[in-house]
Amino acid sequence: MIKKVAAYIKQHHMISEGMHVCVGISGGADSVCLFLVLNRLQESMGFSMSAVHIEHGIRGEESLMDMEFVKSLAEDFGVEFSAYSYPVEQIARNRGFSVEEAGRVVRYEAFEKECTLYGDGTRIALAHHADDSAETMLFHLCRGSGIEGLRGIRPVRGNVIRPLLCVTRKEIEAFLKQEGQSWRMDATNGDIAYSRNRIRNRVMPELRHINEQFTAHMNCLSEDAAEIADYLCGEVRKILARQMTETKESRLRFDLTGFFGYPAILQKRIMMELLVQAGGRKKDIGREHVQALLKLADGHTGRKISLPYGVTGEKTYGALLLYKEEKEDGHKADPIRIPLTSVPGNIQVPAGKFSFRLLEFVKKDIEIPQNMYTKWFDYDKIKDRLYFRTREPGDYFVLDETGHRKKLKDYWIDEKVPGYKRGQILLLAEGSHILWAVGGRISAAYKVTGETKTILEVQFMEEKHE
Repeated sequence: MIKKVAAYIKQHHMISEGMHVCVGISGGADSVCLFLVLNRLQESMGFSMSAVHIEHGIRGEESLMDMEFVKSLAEDFGVEFSAYSYPVEQIARNRGFSVEEAGRVVRYEAFEKECTLYGDGTRIALAHHADDSAETMLFHLCRGSGIEGLRGIRPVRGNVIRPLLCVTRKEIEAFLKQEGQSWRMDATNGDIAYSRNRIRNRVMPELRHINEQFTAHMNCLSEDAAEIADYLCGEVRKILARQMTETKESRLRFDLTGFFGYPAILQKRIMMELLVQAGGRKKDIGREHVQALLKLADGHTGRKISLPYGVTGEKTYGALLLYKEEKEDGHKADPIRIPLTSVPGNIQVPAGKFSFRLLEFVKKDIEIPQNMYTKWFDYDKIKDRLYFRTREPGDYFVLDETGHRKKLKDYWIDEKVPGYKRGQILLLAEGSHILWAVGGRISAAYKVTGETKTILEVQFMEEKHE
């Protein structure tokens, strides 16, 4: 046992000389075994250790007896001991977690607190073993996991190490009996109301009847899956580095050039990673969401879909856009609608400032500006109040002197303006008639001609942010 675990620690570079290791001990066979093995190895490997116990407040007096058992064990070996108590059932209710999930959360909170006592480089040693990893793989399969779930439990994840993944529960109990070391039994481990307990106590014994080496074979598959997953993650990172950008509006843009030439497995993983980055979380993102995004990528420009965590997916010209339309407070951005009440003057809007003035039009003295952000209009053709605003239903341009109209939406489609930008573009409007889409065209109906007497000059100055 000692040699096997030592070799596994070295194989995965879990502990370096001079490190401190906080050993999580529940009092059960697995954690007691881990404590004994690391205690035996600390001198030869040159690390120090302490014992940490988390009491969940679930099993009453029995739970407190577990804590006393671990405290006595640590004292017998002269190892520093710390204990943390949490009302896990209450925490689960308050946070909307299952009891299992809440227990896991508080355990890691306690371990991180403990690590701060010993400084950078401290490791947290947990007692998961080979059977636990196989159990986890089965659990993930039942919930619909892909290759990532087949990785099982990782030997090293951040500052967490699991030195016993190379041994089975059977080997652990044999070692403890050989050492004459007792351990505590947790009655809740037999409660098959918990999914993992059902797998451990009902499913895995049946699989061992088929093949006694089932656990070893599962863990070989886990190693293969980990290597495949790492390779695919590397390929996805390369593709995203080439083809994904983030706009100043925190929108993700993925260039679809060559996308459907990638193998299907990479297409799916790219879509998954885009969803995770846009939503900020991976939990509850499943195959159906990946398939929906793939369908969107292969669909028509302008189509949108709703995705988890308030993310909108949009197919634009040669790209996918993923963004959240809501503000941080969860509400959509308010439309802008500001009347032009007097000339000359200025109007401040969130994106910048409009300035406007009246000019007498003398053809031989004045040249019409050809500028995206300075426009001239025939003032005498304007009959109603003008508004600086964002889009509204029914907006249109007049395209030529004949009065031919075009919907603002159709104009934006022709100009290949992405859908997410359309609600942000400022407009100068008289009713539903758009005089000017700022940064774009003006309506032919208001153009300066040889008959114009008075010009309304409108200039937009964008707000610059440092």
